[in-house]
Amino acid sequence: MQKSICIISGRYPTTVFQSPVNHRIYADSHKYSYIHCNWPTGLDNVYLNKIAYILQYIDHYDYIIWIDDDAFFMDFEKDIMDYAPKDDCFISFCKSPEHKALKTYLSSGQFIVKCNALAKQFFNDVLKTNLNEVKAWWTDDLGYFTNGDQDVMVYLLHQNEAYINRVKRYDYKCFNSRWENLIDEDVHQPLILHFTGRGATKKQNYILAQNTLNLHPSLVPNSLLKPYGIATQDSYLVAHKTQNKSFLNRLLRRVRG
Repeated sequence: MQKSICIISGRYPTTVFQSPVNHRIYADSHKYSYIHCNWPTGLDNVYLNKIAYILQYIDHYDYIIWIDDDAFFMDFEKDIMDYAPKDDCFISFCKSPEHKALKTYLSSGQFIVKCNALAKQFFNDVLKTNLNEVKAWWTDDLGYFTNGDQDVMVYLLHQNEAYINRVKRYDYKCFNSRWENLIDEDVHQPLILHFTGRGATKKQNYILAQNTLNLHPSLVPNSLLKPYGIATQDSYLVAHKTQNKSFLNRLLRRVRG
């Protein structure tokens, strides 16, 4: 029997990125359902909104793929379900990039979950766990503490017997690539490009990626945008007040050859 698979993304307050277009077109490319969530949940910690969104739909699908609003699919032919949890595992994450100074045990910016009773219990436990207890338990070898859902997930995967050894962590290049992987750090073809960091840095790197690849703000090629009636253009070069133009020019010359 064919499995029902849904990609879910979004945030509240609503995203400033055109990632929903990207996520929808990728989902259509692989005949998956897509749901964009941008509604308030009443939770105090906005990082936990994604957990509420997933729990809203977990009973309706065999697998859910979560992707943050600051992450974009870049390879529309590659199937992310190649990294779906198998056997006794119920959830798949990527590790943090090795070349980053600031590392985390895993990235909850995108993951794949098998929609079973264990997964449902896990997400409910995430909502019930006190973040202060997690912070008191945290050790440096687990990496940067983000004050969000990611830390609680790491805690439960280490401390709760029900979840120990039930997770698969892939190398970051599988579906957690970063902007610098396009140009000069461990260069490869990303499946997902994840923009991280503080707001200004994140937005600047997003524009640099758009300029370097000459892509629409959704980071979707024109050939895939046209069937949706989305206006396209030949050049998407965008000026940004925080850009150093000489740096950008050097960067573009380097990327183009």
